[in-house]
Amino acid sequence: MKTSNETDFPKVENKKKPSKIVTFILGHKLVFSLIFALVVFFLWAIIKISVMEKQFENQTLALTTSYENKMDSLTTQQLRLTSKVFSWAIRSELTRENKEQVNQFFLSFIKEPGVNKVVLIDATTSKVTLSTDKKDEGSIFTNQVALLTTETIHFTEDSVLNVISPVMGLNNKLGVLVIQYRR
Repeated sequence: MKTSNETDFPKVENKKKPSKIVTFILGHKLVFSLIFALVVFFLWAIIKISVMEKQFENQTLALTTSYENKMDSLTTQQLRLTSKVFSWAIRSELTRENKEQVNQFFLSFIKEPGVNKVVLIDATTSKVTLSTDKKDEGSIFTNQVALLTTETIHFTEDSVLNVISPVMGLNNKLGVLVIQYRR
């Protein structure tokens, strides 16, 4: 006997027909797989280029920093040597008690690029005896490390490099030479 649900209707299977897009894609598998591979390759290339650009920027920054550090080091070395030789010239003029010639040396030296100020300090009184900035003359120099040094030293304050060189006589210290160089 037939149940009420299985009446005289024929059995119909519910099979959906694939859409036109799906049949088109399935009909052209090779073309679409090549397009997919091309898109994947394009995305990979974009990512690779951005990674390489980032590496290039990092290398450029590292090289720039290294170059600037080496240039600062060379400038400091050059200024230390220059101040040492300059202090010898000042020593010879101070032993002859020729302060006017020392002042001429200072005025010529201040014209060099980067040189900000040149100061000569009396070692016994800590007073500025000669300076390219005349308002500093007669003032007390307070940096005790600079006053007590027996060899050329340097230190940096803000963007100014200070090179300090003692002016030594035969058996005593005649003064201290301070050269301020802006970087």
